Amino acid sequence: MQVPINRILEGLGGDRFIKRPIRHDYDLIELVKEGLPMESVAFLQSNLGFTNKEMSHILAISESTYQRRIRAKSRLTQDETEKAISLSEIYEKGIDVFRSKPDFEGWLQTKVPAMGNQRPVDMLDSMIGRQHVMDGLNRILHGIFS
Repeated sequence: MQVPINRILEGLGGDRFIKRPIRHDYDLIELVKEGLPMESVAFLQSNLGFTNKEMSHILAISESTYQRRIRAKSRLTQDETEKAISLSEIYEKGIDVFRSKPDFEGWLQTKVPAMGNQRPVDMLDSMIGRQHVMDGLNRILHGIFS
């Protein structure tokens, strides 16, 4: 993890939605097995400024299933939970880098030449894409723009 666990949890709504102490990676593994509550994911979605359609695409579930799970207050699967945790890490890193939620959201929606002229948001639906987005944020943080 490139962002402290407590910051990742903040991006997921923290104690409001995650009702167990998460002190280290082993606790995080247990959370993954248990699955994040949908309220936590909706909180992250709101932070990122994503629509239900965008968030469901990133999590690889249909939009109708995503909306149904929100209404039912169910939990994500292990795979979906890992994706949400990864997204929260990217969100927190992005806020660190840009120091502004609107600036970070703008960057997510802008084609980035160093990323093959793709929008970072379009890369978030795969593990490799999320890693490229995180790498891009780290390059910006260190003043490397190519």
